[in-house]
Amino acid sequence: MTLLLKQSNLRCVDYMVCLSHQMRWLLLLGTCILGMEKTCLMAGLFIGEIPWGVNGFPNPPRLLPREKRRNRREEKKPCKENDSIGIGRDHDGVTGSVWRRTGRSLRRRGVRGHGKNQEPGNNTSKAAEGADSAAPSGEKTKITYWAPFSGGDGDIMTALVDEFNAQSPTTEVEFMIIKSEEYYTKLLAAMTSDSAPTVAVNHITRIKEYVTDELLEPLDSLTADASVDWTGFTERLQEASQVDGTHYCMPMDTHLLLMHFNTDEFEKMGLLEDDGTVIVPDGEEAFFEYFEKVKADSGKMPLSGTSMNGLPMYVWYTLLTQFGGDVCDADGRTATLDSDANRKALEIMMRMVDSEIWPKNQKNGAELFTGNVAVATINGDWAIPTFEGTNGLNFVSMSFPQLGTTKSVYADSHTLVIPKNANLTDAEKTSAMEFMKWITDNTGKWAQSGHIPSRTSVMESEEFKALPYRENYAESANYAKFYPQVCGVAGLTEMTYRELAAMIAGEQDVQATMDHMQEQFQEILDSYNR
Repeated sequence: MTLLLKQSNLRCVDYMVCLSHQMRWLLLLGTCILGMEKTCLMAGLFIGEIPWGVNGFPNPPRLLPREKRRNRREEKKPCKENDSIGIGRDHDGVTGSVWRRTGRSLRRRGVRGHGKNQEPGNNTSKAAEGADSAAPSGEKTKITYWAPFSGGDGDIMTALVDEFNAQSPTTEVEFMIIKSEEYYTKLLAAMTSDSAPTVAVNHITRIKEYVTDELLEPLDSLTADASVDWTGFTERLQEASQVDGTHYCMPMDTHLLLMHFNTDEFEKMGLLEDDGTVIVPDGEEAFFEYFEKVKADSGKMPLSGTSMNGLPMYVWYTLLTQFGGDVCDADGRTATLDSDANRKALEIMMRMVDSEIWPKNQKNGAELFTGNVAVATINGDWAIPTFEGTNGLNFVSMSFPQLGTTKSVYADSHTLVIPKNANLTDAEKTSAMEFMKWITDNTGKWAQSGHIPSRTSVMESEEFKALPYRENYAESANYAKFYPQVCGVAGLTEMTYRELAAMIAGEQDVQATMDHMQEQFQEILDSYNR
C-alpha cells in the first residue's frame, strides 16, 4: 500500500489492485456511496499512508526515500504477476502482456517475466553470467525501449526503430509503447525493481528527480566512446540535460505551446497574411483587441483549448515567464509563486475566460478546432499530426504571441535515458548508446511529429525545412522555457492542474489560487529538501 499511494501517480482505480479480497469489497461499497476518488483517499488516510496537505488535498506523491529504494534493488526481488503498481498489466488490464506497436498496427505480445533478462522458469540474471558478457558471434545484442507515444507520434517512432533495426549489424531494439497516463507509474515501478527497460523516454524536466534518487546511468563515458558531440544540441538542451555538470539524458526534441489557425476562416476575415501565416500582435491589449475582432467577425469560438488536461498549465507557465516570473529559486528550495508575475499571468488567463475569447467548460479543444467550432486553438506542436490528418482542415501553426515583457513559451523535451539496472551488461549499455545516438542524429524524421529537432544541424537541414509550418515556430526553441531542474516538478504539475481548473471553473479567485499554489509547492520542495 505504501508503494501504491506514496510512490506512484496511479489513477484511483489502480489503488485497489493489491488489496485483500475483503478490503476490495469494502472499497467497492464505499465507491458506490462516496465515489472512487474519495473512497481511495479515505482508505489511504485510514491506514496512515496519505497525509493531508494544503487545501484539503493529499500531498503530492514522491519517490521512496533513497535508502529504501537502494535496499529494494539490493534485494533483487522480482515483480509478481499481480504487482500492485501495474507492471505486467497492459492497457486492457490482462496480466503478463503489453501492447507493442509494430508498423501501423498494434499486436499483443507476452512478457517473458517482468525483468528483461528473465526467461520462464529461470531467474538467473545476465549479471550472474558476467558483467562483460557479449552476444554470441553473429548475433545482435537485444535491448528494450519504452516510450509513451500512443498517437501519430507512436507510428513515427515505430518507423524509426524499424529503420534502426534494419541497418544496425550489432543491435536489435524491442520497442514497447505505454499509454502516457500510465507511463511514469510503470517506468518508476520497473526502475525500482531492477526490471527497467534498457532505454526509456524521460521528459527533461523530470531528470533531476530521477538523478537525485539514483535511478539513471550517467552518460558521459558512454557518449565519449560513441563520439557524441554535445555541442551539436541546442544551447538550452545542452544545459538542461546536465545535473551538476554530468549528462544523464540525450534530448530528441523541444516541444512547445503554439497557436493553430484555420486559414480558410482567417482568409474570410481578411486576417490571413500574404504568405499564408496568421500574425497575432504582441502586447496584452493588442492581443485582446485582435481576438475580440475574431469573435465578432467569425461568429464562432475564437480560441479553443481550455480543458482539464495540461493546456491551462502550459498557458499559465508561458505567461508567468513572459512577465519575468518562475516557480522557485535557482536552488529549488523556495517557491516564488506569490509574485506580481504570477498574479499577472492568472489575471490574463481569467480575462481570456471571462471575455469568452477562450471559453471555459471545453472538454476537447482539439475537436472543437477540427470540427470548425473554433477558428483557432491553443495546443502544442504535438497536435500537428492530428490536424494534418483531418480531412477538409486547412490550418497554419504559429508561435505563441508575446503578451508580457519577455519572449518566452512553455516547453519540454523528450529525452532518452538509460535506467540503472543491476542486470545491465556492458554490451547492452554500448548498444543502448548506439541506438540513442542514431535516434538523435535522425530527429529530422522525428520532426514529422511536430516537435523541433534537438540538434541545430537537423534544424538547419533541408529535410526539416521542407516540413510544413515548422519554420513558423522553429525560432521559438531559442526562447523556450523549461521548468527549473529541481526536485518536485511532478508534484508541481499535479498541483497546478488542480488549482488552475478550480480558478477557471470559478471556484476560487486569483488571490486564493496564488496562495494555494505558493503554499502547496513550498510543501513539495520542503519534502525533498529536508
